[in-house]
Amino acid sequence: MQVGLKVRRFRFWPFTITKNGLPWLSGPGMALIVLLVCLPFVLVEVPPLIDIPGHMGAAAIEAAGPNSPLEKYFAWKWVFTLNIGDGVLMKLIGAQFGVLAAGWWSTVLATGLYAGGCLATIRMLNARGGHGAGWALIYVFSFPLLTGFLNFILATGLSLSAFAASIWLEKQPTRRAAMLIVIQPVAMLCHAIGGLLLALLIGANAVGREMDALPAGWWRPSRFREVIATHDWRAAMRRLIVLLWPLAATVITILLWKFLSPAPARSFNRWRWDEKEWYLILTLRDQSMILDAATTIACYALITLGWLIGGRWKWSQFLPGFLVLAEFVAIPSDINGSNFVDVRLLPVACMLLLGLMDWSRARPRIAQIVAYSGLVLLALRLVVTAASFADYAEDFRKQLVALQHIEPGSRVLAFVEHSCLEESWRNTRRDHLASLASLYRQAWVNDNWAVPGLHMVVPRFRPGRNFTADPSEFVWSERCAGGRLRSVDSALKYAPIERVDYVWLIDTGLPKRPDPRLQLVWQDGRSLLFAVRPLAIPNWQPRGL
Repeated sequence: MQVGLKVRRFRFWPFTITKNGLPWLSGPGMALIVLLVCLPFVLVEVPPLIDIPGHMGAAAIEAAGPNSPLEKYFAWKWVFTLNIGDGVLMKLIGAQFGVLAAGWWSTVLATGLYAGGCLATIRMLNARGGHGAGWALIYVFSFPLLTGFLNFILATGLSLSAFAASIWLEKQPTRRAAMLIVIQPVAMLCHAIGGLLLALLIGANAVGREMDALPAGWWRPSRFREVIATHDWRAAMRRLIVLLWPLAATVITILLWKFLSPAPARSFNRWRWDEKEWYLILTLRDQSMILDAATTIACYALITLGWLIGGRWKWSQFLPGFLVLAEFVAIPSDINGSNFVDVRLLPVACMLLLGLMDWSRARPRIAQIVAYSGLVLLALRLVVTAASFADYAEDFRKQLVALQHIEPGSRVLAFVEHSCLEESWRNTRRDHLASLASLYRQAWVNDNWAVPGLHMVVPRFRPGRNFTADPSEFVWSERCAGGRLRSVDSALKYAPIERVDYVWLIDTGLPKRPDPRLQLVWQDGRSLLFAVRPLAIPNWQPRGL
């Protein structure tokens, strides 16, 4: 009797398995971890992720009333496109709390859903062996989120959460099907690639389970023919159909988009193989090259060599991450006006491969070391992220002082020095800071995304052919790419200065060639704001005639 009591005793913390699995994969544990992941955002007003100011500027344009100066500069046209998650979410939140709060809450909710979906997936597929959950969560603050790809993060978070829910609801097929039929179009409308992950993950897991059901060693030539001949393939096919038929909702959504979208985006596909190679190294690029490189090497080592110390995958655990990795390799880098489409998938693949590696059959000490090291490294990176958020918040405040010198409703031509690796591992994240001029001063600025069929912003004021929308604001220093890229001087040489009210230079330094039309009204270090003063034209007509 005493022995039986001992068997039923479980230590809750930190790393022994409870009756319901690992403690950090319990409901309270998951909620606590998601809150900790979102904690750095408490330190900022504008999330310091590269694209977020651009999203907030677009939301300000959408929310502009008929009396706003933005109405004469921009139009907003809702279109049926697979890239509108942030626009809808910010509109819903902004209607009650304003655009500034909408930008903050949208980012936090998307980040929490991303992290929570990751943990929920691990819990459903690997509850007793998910010692690598801390390693998986390292990839939350990776290239897609730090770049501010809010639509993709939101869609991926929905896909991961719905994938976990679909496994939980398998004993209730009607409810599972209803949930998937509703969630798939929503995820696809948030972002096409992120939404497609739901169908990919469900299909990979279902096929993997059928492979797990095959006899051990089925792949060996000596057994392969026997397994093919004796396995009940009809039953397997019936199981697959039951699990996979709701995925038709994804196909229907794509067909509706293809046939009903009133203004399709320009279509071009481009594979950037060098970019795919670079982002194997750069996907965790953040503040410290040493920390980021060490983390990347450790994660890849655990994925590729974890089997040497007891880590294992079943096919149902391995195929979801592997097929996302295969998709990263196979799909184009640029699709329909969107860039970096492929490299957004790499962190998701690593997240799944790390989190779904099963350590339940490894030696307990090894499993504890994997869990401890992952959570410690995650905590260290979250501390670094929080400290960087505080630094970015202070830098943003300094840069935005320039807006106090801009008259509401003005036209602002902005140029910002784009970060490059030749100069710094740490990204300044000021790339789209100029979009906040539309939020705070209802000003026109040349920083908006305006690809027809992909974005809803339609510029009405076009001062010049190449100075209307993103990426017309980007310039580079001479140290980037050997000085071959556009500098602030070459940009100003061709800029339609006479058609705007202000020129805002963000971290570019003083131009080498002075322009008599530009009058300096504010400066903070390498950032400057000029008011445009038209040159006086001599009047040669004699008076009185």
